[in-house]
Amino acid sequence: MKRRDLLQSTGAILAGLVTGKLFSVGAASAHEYELGKLIVEHPWIRSPKEGETKAYLYAFIHNEGNEPDRLIGAKGEKFGNFEIYPDARSAAKATGIPIPPHATTTLAPGGAYVLLLDIKKHLEVGWGLELTLKFEKAGEVVIDAAIEAPDAAHAHDAEAQARWEKAQASGAAPAAPPAGHDHDHDHHH
Repeated sequence: MKRRDLLQSTGAILAGLVTGKLFSVGAASAHEYELGKLIVEHPWIRSPKEGETKAYLYAFIHNEGNEPDRLIGAKGEKFGNFEIYPDARSAAKATGIPIPPHATTTLAPGGAYVLLLDIKKHLEVGWGLELTLKFEKAGEVVIDAAIEAPDAAHAHDAEAQARWEKAQASGAAPAAPPAGHDHDHDHHH
């Protein structure tokens, strides 16, 4: 089974779980990473656009504990540095993204995200990127983030995937993402 098919199947299962139409899956599913009372669920990355060396990391981070934490870093072999943005509406970098107790923090287009800089190798859409997330209190956890199309609005965005595949076949650049889903504001202040 190709990774893309596996990821799409996982997306269908997650959609079923959200709507309550499927059986319950334990915390050991393939796209969930536990670190103490923190669970990093469904991490994904927007692949860099042609000629770019930055990518956006998103995920759901559940804090099942009684203490707050903060996402303070990311490291990996395929990128050189990172910047943290708790709010996409602000170009201000931060030292961390708050992870309140008994809550889910969503990193998603239009919201909080981690910007991976100085991408050293092409991030192939449909594959994954292994990287380490660092939390202020919980420590570090190694995750495998799914690599999505450069204009994906969410994980397993089939329409963005189809646009990307069509552009790759024709040699053209993919179409622009839907309005409100891009992060092309200047991050170097």
